[in-house]
Parts: sequence; C-alpha cells; structure tokens
Amino acid sequence: MTRPPLAVLLLPACFVAEVVLGGPRGVYGGVSLRFVLLGAASAVLLFALLLRGRVTGPHLRPMLSILGFLVLNGIWIAIVPVLTGTNMHWALREPHAFIVLIPVLLILALLRPEELDWTVLRLQRLVVVTSLILAVFQIGLWVVGTVVGDSQWMVSLALGLIYPGAGDDLKVGAAPDGFFRVFWISTLWCLLSFFWVPVAVRRTGYQWLCRGVLLLDLFVAYSRGIWVGLLAGLLLGSVVTVRLRTMGHALLRSAVAGGLALAVLIGLATATGELQRGLARVTSTTSTTDESIGERFEQAHYLLQLWYEHPFVGSGYGAFVPGHIRSQDAPYSYEHMPLALLAKLGLTGVLLSGGFFAGWALAAWRGRRAAPAQAAAFLGSCTALLVAEMTNPLVLNFVSMSIFACLLLQWTTLVMGAPSVDGNRRLLEGRPV
Repeated sequence: MTRPPLAVLLLPACFVAEVVLGGPRGVYGGVSLRFVLLGAASAVLLFALLLRGRVTGPHLRPMLSILGFLVLNGIWIAIVPVLTGTNMHWALREPHAFIVLIPVLLILALLRPEELDWTVLRLQRLVVVTSLILAVFQIGLWVVGTVVGDSQWMVSLALGLIYPGAGDDLKVGAAPDGFFRVFWISTLWCLLSFFWVPVAVRRTGYQWLCRGVLLLDLFVAYSRGIWVGLLAGLLLGSVVTVRLRTMGHALLRSAVAGGLALAVLIGLATATGELQRGLARVTSTTSTTDESIGERFEQAHYLLQLWYEHPFVGSGYGAFVPGHIRSQDAPYSYEHMPLALLAKLGLTGVLLSGGFFAGWALAAWRGRRAAPAQAAAFLGSCTALLVAEMTNPLVLNFVSMSIFACLLLQWTTLVMGAPSVDGNRRLLEGRPV
C-alpha cells in the first residue's frame, strides 16, 4: 500500500487538531492560528500538486461534485445579493468558511486512491483522539461546576487562560434551570467522533470506553438539538448495518448496549442531582412555553417575511431582517436555520443544494455493502449533525465547515470503493488489504 508523503499532510493534520481543540475562534495573541494553518496547508498541497504535475484521475468525479456545490453557492454569495440589494459585506462574511473546502479539492487532486484511503483512516483516528481530549476537558469542567459548586471560579480561570477573549461563545455556567452546562461549537466534533469510533478504534473494549466518554460529553453540552440528532443518527446507522437474517440479534445487542449506557448516565445524573433537570430538558423539546424554543418561533415570523420578498431566489447569503437582529456583529445569524436558509437561498437554492446532499447520501447508501461500517459512520454522523445544526446558527460556522470537509473526504473513499472494517484495520497497521 502506498502512503502519501507525511510532510504534505502535517499542516492539514495540525489544522484539524487546532479546530477541534482551539475553541470557537482559534485566536492566540491576536493571530488566527487556524487561518494561518489553513493557508499554509493549502500552499503546501498546491506545491505538491504542481510537483506531481497532474490531477489524480479516479477522484475527478468527486472533485467536480464538490466544485459544482461551491459554484452553486457562489451564485448566492456574489450574484443574488447584488440583485436583491443585500449588503455585500455580510454576503461575503457569512459563507467565508467555504474556503475550508479548498484543501479537500487539493487533497483529492493530489492523492491516489490507496493514498487517500490511508489518509482518511489516519484523519478519523486524529479526530477521535483530539475529540476525546476535548471531551475529558469539558467533562472535567462540568464535574467542578456541578460537584464543587463553590469553586466555579476555577472554571472561569481555566477558560480565561485557554480561550482568552472567547466570551459568550463559551456556553459554560448555570443554565436557567440550574444545570451546569458546558458547551461550545467544538463540541460538534465529539458528535462526529461518536460515529467515527467504530472505524477509528480497533479494540471493541476501547470503542465502548470512547463512546461512553463522548456520550457523557454530549450530555453535559445540554443541547436538545444534539440529543435528538444523536438519536436520529443512531437509528439510521443501525438501518445501514443491520441485515434481515441478523436483525433480531442486532436489535437485542443494541437494546442491551443502549440500556447499559442509559443506566450509567442515569446513575451519574442521579448522583450529581441533575436527573430531574435532564429529564425536564428532554421533555421540553416539544414545549411551546420554553424560552429558547419561543425565541425560535419568534424568529420564524420574521424569516418568513424575509422569504416572501424573494421566494424563488431568496435574498442571498448575509441577508437579515432589520427588525429582528440577534447580534450586531453577525446580524445574518439566526437559530431557526431551516427558515433562515429558505429566506437566504429561496426555493431554488434550497432544492439545488439539497440535491447535492441527497446525491452524496445516495452514493454512500449504495456503498454500504462494500463498507457497511464506513457507510453507517458517514450517514449516521451526517444525520446527527444536520439535525443538531438546524436548531442553532452553526451550519456555516468555520468549525462546522471543517467537519463537512472531513466528511467529504470520507465520502470519497466510501464511493470509490473503501475497504471493509477488517481492511481498515490492516490499513491502519500498515499491512496490505
């Protein structure tokens, strides 16, 4: 098996690790380290591609698919805002994270299929390991804030030293119902890693341990969207891997595993006095009196008005309702993402963009026979992230787009004929498949 030069992948690996561990902004001493790493990684990949002198043929179709998606969204970045009078400053700023897909195109152009398989498997392991580090840190903050209530100043001190200037981007502290919540945008990597563990970790015992840590981290994040997304992703992932002849055994195993995980979580929540708050949080998902859900209903009214102005083409990226602004720094940001995207992209943009996602999902579904574990990981994590990101302005965030970039690399190996789980393990060990 051919491995790509490690020097070419070093900076992209550092970029991924920084986005996972670097918090909401990744700014250190006034310098955005992740943008520096992104630019440097793109430059190194481009230089390596120029040295090779040609684009890898087998990856041409995935590259054209991703490029087509970027060109399509470019219409709502540069053309539609001009036609509808949307402020171009915001139109360029809101979708700026699309630049994360540039290294993806360069990697696909540079690496041969066997090199890409090796790279993606290493990427999955890197993401899982760094996500576990983040999860342990977040759980530690929750333990201090919950069990040692008088020492919550320690939490603020730690966050101030590690993530200076993050401010409101860190949702750490007592929620309105008293639950000590620990959440920031990087937690979405833990949601992705929960589904990547089976293909990135070889030993079954370690898989259970890793998933248990990640599950607890998603619990302390205290996000109903993430909880619902996790459940939806697990259901779809089970459908991908289950066969009719083994359905009974698989359902029983899943029920036992889920019951044990739930029992441990309930026991921990009971011991810390957070069980009632957690249950109330779950049941409030369908409530119309919950404050945060009420805010989303209020946004729906304004976003529908914005959509009515240009129902077919939308108002473009960066559009917002002057009468309802959540943030002066990002007036285009709304938590009701389905209607926000509809207002910005219109029926045409939503349907065309949705066509790309449907095509990618269908191709991954077709690849489930050759690589069921990878297909389940891809489709399950995509479902979970899509649900979670529809309840918060996270879709076009730099972190979310970095996750999207990693998923596109996984998707390419899946549709190009990725190896089975046993083949994945041989690749990770450097043995021939």
